Amino acid sequence: MGLDYDYRIYIKRERLNGALQFIYEHSEKERASFEIINNQLYKIDRYANGEISKTLLENLGINQRVDTCILVEEDHTIIEYYLYDLAQNYTPDSADESDFIDYYKGADGKWWIGNVEIYINDYSSRIEDCIEIQFWAVTSDMSRLFAKSKSIDKYFKEFCRATEADYGCVYMEHSGYRLIWAKGKEYNLTVPILWNSFEEYGFVKVIGDILKL
Repeated sequence: MGLDYDYRIYIKRERLNGALQFIYEHSEKERASFEIINNQLYKIDRYANGEISKTLLENLGINQRVDTCILVEEDHTIIEYYLYDLAQNYTPDSADESDFIDYYKGADGKWWIGNVEIYINDYSSRIEDCIEIQFWAVTSDMSRLFAKSKSIDKYFKEFCRATEADYGCVYMEHSGYRLIWAKGKEYNLTVPILWNSFEEYGFVKVIGDILKL
């Protein structure tokens, strides 16, 4: 079994449209599987022959999934991530190798990370009027990058600030949760999972009780 880390951001339902707009505006748009048109969420399918189809996702995609490539600033862990990928299939005589790293650079010198799967979940059974947005790393290597990259951490803190999120964390399976945001304030607080009730009652409720938030 590989690693399956994900960032989890908790926002008010009324802020979902703005949250999706933020994600789209900070994505490599040609690799995004969604688009916002007139405050409606459309899923985009791209085909090998160049054709594109768009499907309306009802209710702004709640309890559905889209994916994208997020754009983040450069840091050494991101360069190492792509150098590792390059090194696995390196052929010195290939004309393509010199362009490999540049391929992952987007606008303004930022790098795109993806694909990242985005799950939009109704969380109102635990917190009234709350939406949970999960950003899933799709490989174990990307999971490690999620846990280590300061630029990715900065991206999600900026996302929390822009959407006035209630909480934000990264879930790292047996290593626990790392709280990155709560009630308008940045955190870097790792909470190991040592008891089942922590998962049963939900990270947000438990960490809120512990920190008196």
